[in-house]
Amino acid sequence: MPSWFYRGQRKNTVEEALTLNLSRLIKQGSIVPGKHVKGQLTWTSSRTGDVTATIGYEADLFNKEDAWLRLIYTVDGETRDYRIYLTTTVPNYGGLRWWFICPITGDKTYTLHTVGGRKFASRKVYNIGYQSQQESKLYGSLTRAQNIRERLGGSCDVTEMFPSRPKGMWRRTHWRWFLKYEKALGNMNSQIGGRFKL
Repeated sequence: MPSWFYRGQRKNTVEEALTLNLSRLIKQGSIVPGKHVKGQLTWTSSRTGDVTATIGYEADLFNKEDAWLRLIYTVDGETRDYRIYLTTTVPNYGGLRWWFICPITGDKTYTLHTVGGRKFASRKVYNIGYQSQQESKLYGSLTRAQNIRERLGGSCDVTEMFPSRPKGMWRRTHWRWFLKYEKALGNMNSQIGGRFKL
């Protein structure tokens, strides 16, 4: 079967995940340094405006040495209830900068994400990338495939047969170019399959 029919693993993207952005939460007043607050966080679709998720929360930033955010939500009938701790650093310009502590890695981070209702964690825990990064990989792979075709005297159209071996080129060299071409096509089509969920 041609390589463009294969589907590869696709990264989850920030655009698909639910994200907690600490600076935004503080700016919106959902989390208030020096206070204990509770309420509900809501996510909406950027395309339709429909509510996509709601999470109950409670946050205590009264003591910066023991600050926390508690999340309560239900996924497939199972209740998730846990705390995410916060910490601070002092920037060079003064004041305090608040950070989440990733509950899985222990790293400081401004944002936490969840995919499929799992525990909120840093991007690297769930191997989350940006949509633009995946699109860049797609076009990079396409460009590599087209460059190989042109180098061998063919057109840029990747739907056409692979160019024949140019006169004077060794067979093993031509074969190596073919393998590089197949790899580029495979990467490209894995990205297409993931992007459009084929």
